[in-house]
Amino acid sequence: MTEVAIILLAAGASTRMKPADKLLEFIDGTPLILRQLRRCCAASGDVTVVLHEGDAKRRAWITDSPARVITTPERAMSASLRAGIAGCTAPAAMVVLADMPDITTKDMETLLAAHRANPEDIIQATTADGRPGQPVIFPAKYYADIAQLTGDAGAKPIVQANGARRIALPAEHAITDLDTPEDWAAWRARASEA
Repeated sequence: MTEVAIILLAAGASTRMKPADKLLEFIDGTPLILRQLRRCCAASGDVTVVLHEGDAKRRAWITDSPARVITTPERAMSASLRAGIAGCTAPAAMVVLADMPDITTKDMETLLAAHRANPEDIIQATTADGRPGQPVIFPAKYYADIAQLTGDAGAKPIVQANGARRIALPAEHAITDLDTPEDWAAWRARASEA
C-alpha cells in the first residue's frame, strides 16, 4: 500500500481568469494541470485528480496519466476534498492545489520525509519565512473530519483545531497561486528573470 496518497484539487471554476482557464495556461509548452499532475505522480504512486464533472477540457489533458480521476458536481474546495478523500485507503493523504506552479516534486518529497518522521502529525508547508500554505498532509485519522467539511475554506478548520507541524519550502512556493491574468503576468516576469 502507498504510504501517502496525493490528492490534486483541480475542480475550481477559475472565475477570475475568464474567459481563460488558469489550469490550462501553458508553462514551457505544458498546461499547468498536466505539469502539476506529473510532479505529483513523480512523488507518489497513488494520485487522484479531482475535477468538476463538466471539465472536459481539463480532463482531455490528463487522460494518459496513471492518476485516478474523479469528479464532483460542486466547485467548492470542501466538495473537492470530500470527493478526493472518499476513496482514499492510504495511511495519509497530501492535498495539493493544482494552481500552485512553484510546488515541485522535490517540495512534495520534503513534506513526505517530514511525514515519515512524524506520521501522526498534520504536515503543512510554509514559505521560507514561515507563512503557512500548501500542500498539507493529513494522516488517515483526519479523513472522517475532512468528509464533514462544508463551504470553501478547505481543511483550514481541521488544521486550526489540531495544529500542524510546519515545514519550510523554498521562497514563496507554499503560497504562490495564480488566479488572475495579473498573477500570471507577474509570475511569468519573475520566472523569466530567474
